[in-house]
Amino acid sequence: MTWIFDSFIIKYKFEFGILLKGGHGMHRIIVAFGNDNNRNRIAEILESGGYTPIKLCKTGKEAIRAARNVGGVIIVCSYKLVDMTADDLAYDIGDIGTVLAVGKPAMLDMCENESVCKLPTPLKKQDMFSALEMLSELQGKKVSPAVKDRSTSDKELIQQAKLVLMEKCSMTEPEAHRFIQKKSMDSGFKMSTTARLIINSYD
Repeated sequence: MTWIFDSFIIKYKFEFGILLKGGHGMHRIIVAFGNDNNRNRIAEILESGGYTPIKLCKTGKEAIRAARNVGGVIIVCSYKLVDMTADDLAYDIGDIGTVLAVGKPAMLDMCENESVCKLPTPLKKQDMFSALEMLSELQGKKVSPAVKDRSTSDKELIQQAKLVLMEKCSMTEPEAHRFIQKKSMDSGFKMSTTARLIINSYD
């Protein structure tokens, strides 16, 4: 069943990547790492894929300031910054952006804020690019009415995704739940984000 998740990622990249191809300026990306080498390395990786960060920051406060000035941002950061954690950063920026934490799995396991998306190292460039595409899509695209209402709880999104998998892939409810859970862990996205991608992929 692993091909299912891969196929809807490919579908996302094929359908929506056209909007972003050669136009990665549509992404508002802020890079925030306390370590200069790590910060510059992530910026290099992004630029190699055509993504130009709008701001390189050393502290969480700098990233928050930049995010509030621009809005609709993705902050790529380490779990621990000079002045705060990725959890704190996600809490402070609220709805104006998304936090993508990059780091060793042991560090990412410390994240408690479910809105933080996680990308474990060692880092593959394509994993980074795919994550940015999906996060950008979730931020900016009009989703189907079934998932458009922001009041829809994470639990309801997950339940809806399970129903989709049960109908489209002939899974039992426990199998569908385990599938969402495993793909969430593998991708570093929270379960509700994975559920939303599943729902949209079959819309």
